[in-house]
Amino acid sequence: MEIWEYIAWVAAAYLVGSVPFGYLAGRVNGMDLREHGSHNIGATNAVRVLGKRWGIPVFFCDFLKGYVPPALLIGRLGCAITEFDTAQMGLFLAVLAAVVLGHTFTCFLRFRGGKGVATTAGALFALSLWVGGAAVLVWLLCMLVTRYVSLSSLVAGLGMLAAAAVQFRGQDGELSTADAMLLGLLGLLYVLVVVKHRSNIVRLVCGTEPKAFSKH
Repeated sequence: MEIWEYIAWVAAAYLVGSVPFGYLAGRVNGMDLREHGSHNIGATNAVRVLGKRWGIPVFFCDFLKGYVPPALLIGRLGCAITEFDTAQMGLFLAVLAAVVLGHTFTCFLRFRGGKGVATTAGALFALSLWVGGAAVLVWLLCMLVTRYVSLSSLVAGLGMLAAAAVQFRGQDGELSTADAMLLGLLGLLYVLVVVKHRSNIVRLVCGTEPKAFSKH
């Protein structure tokens, strides 16, 4: 690939990730989600404020925008992620990071966006069905037990890291440079999710975090 293609892939991924579906759904209903509920444009707040009729489509749109750019890039490169060399992995990770950062820091809303959970989930499924499926399973189990969306998202992130560490540890137990890059980025994305959930963490500690899908 030429350098301009690298730049185009990353820029396109960021712009796709930046499309604020939750905000647009709110505007269609005559409101700004940033002024209601948890003041977030993500799917959870969309469900809480707009109802499942709008919130569930917002989730799937945010999921798909995380899935499509990395999946298209894999097709363009023409090989499995486990076969990526360092340069290919670097481009893939840049695209994956760009689409998530587009959602969390959208250029269309003065770089204030959602918390990145649905978009990250989509990117994980593009990366690996095993890693994405493990994260979703952990999320569902935690939700069934606690009914806290935020806590489930945080715990699911740990499940993601554990599943990725198992899958990309290398056949001889030693990490290749490409695999180390991948695990490093996933770790950074998890830190981003934790930072974006810092207010939720405070409410969880104080016992004031609303359960799914409370109006309060």
